[in-house]
Formats: sequence, C-alpha cells, structure tokens
Amino acid sequence: MAGWSGGTGRTRRGGVGVALAAVGLLTACAPAAPPVEVAAATAPAPTQAAAPWTRSAPVPVAAEPAVPAPVVDQDAAAAQAAIAADAGMPVPQPPRPTRTGLVVSPFVGVGRSPELHPRPAPCGGHTSPRRVSPGVEPGPGGSATVTWQAGARAEVLGYRVSAVSQTLRSGVQRAPLTRDAGQPADCGAVTVTFAGLTPGDAYVFWLEERTIDIATSVERLVQIGTSQPVVIGR
Repeated sequence: MAGWSGGTGRTRRGGVGVALAAVGLLTACAPAAPPVEVAAATAPAPTQAAAPWTRSAPVPVAAEPAVPAPVVDQDAAAAQAAIAADAGMPVPQPPRPTRTGLVVSPFVGVGRSPELHPRPAPCGGHTSPRRVSPGVEPGPGGSATVTWQAGARAEVLGYRVSAVSQTLRSGVQRAPLTRDAGQPADCGAVTVTFAGLTPGDAYVFWLEERTIDIATSVERLVQIGTSQPVVIGR
C-alpha cells in the first residue's frame, strides 16, 4: 500500500507540472492586447433648471439678432424730396400707349393740356406724297381748262397733265393728250388748256409731277392727283 501510494503521488505531481507548462506556453504565444484609455465624459451641470412649459405660460422663443438700420444718403434724399415737393416739374418720359390706344405726350405735367402747333406746310399741303384734285372747266369746240395749285418744293421741276378718254372704242385706243407746265416760283395757280378733245365724250385728267429721284438722280413722273370725269361740250 505504501509503495502504491508513493507512486501515485509522483504521478500526480508530474501531471500538474505538465499542465502548468502548457498554460505558460499558451500565455507566451497569445498577442498582447493594446492598452485602452477610457476618458470619463464630463458635462457642465446646469446652473438653473429649465421651467416646465404649461398652457398658461408662453412658449420661449429665441431672440433674433437686431438688423442694422440702412445707410441713407442725405444728399440724394434731399434731392428726391425737392423733386416730390415741386408738383409742376415735368419729368421726361417716353410716350406709352394707354388701354384706350392713346399715346400720352411727353414733357407735359399731369392735368395740363399740351399746346401743339403744326409746322407750316408749303402751299397748304400736309400729306406725303402730296395729293391734288385739279379743277376742270370744259369749253366749246372740244376744249378744256385744267387748274391746280403748285407746290413750293425744290425737287419739283414741272408738271404733266394727261386727258384720258373714258369712252371705249373697238381696236387700239388712242393715246391720251398731254400738256406740260413749269413750276412757278411761289404757291400760285398753274393753268393748262386742252384743245382737240372729242365733244360729248367724258375725260379724266391725270396730274403728274416731274421730279428728280434723290437716290438715282434720274427724272421721273409721279402722279399726285386725278380729276372727276368731265364731259366735253360741243
């Protein structure tokens, strides 16, 4: 019994040594964990407890920063005040059409009617191109006298009057009779006389101006008026 007990004790002591050696080997092979630093989060303690919101108490609103006052130019403000105080000062504005289609005249104060003066027209004519209605006085024996007022314009060299018959005949129509007249120095009346017209026929007299074309410097005839049909006497 003593020998078995002793042998058993040596066996146990040897097993414990092997186990400790294995634990030491595992400990040496395991990687070392990095150190972890833990910082305690600190928050400032509130100096005063927030008041609880109730229906009777107003809701707290954060105050907005004050907006600085705009900088005003004293000279410009004084000039605008002076213009506003002078109600009769006209302000130039371009013409603008209104709802009714009218155009308000510029440079006119509100509430005052403008005084408009038309420019003097040469020889009393205002249309462009000029329109003239020549007067015709039929005479005996197939004659007629045509009269009109001249226009005092430098580009007019003279006039041509054509007597155009309104009676159609078979075959080729006869060419109209023509008469030429010069340009007077003033706004006087110009008269031409026709002879050899067919008695009893109706004629229309065409009035043309002989002018110089500004673009081409070529002489041309521009019709400026016609008469009413006139029956030539016998």
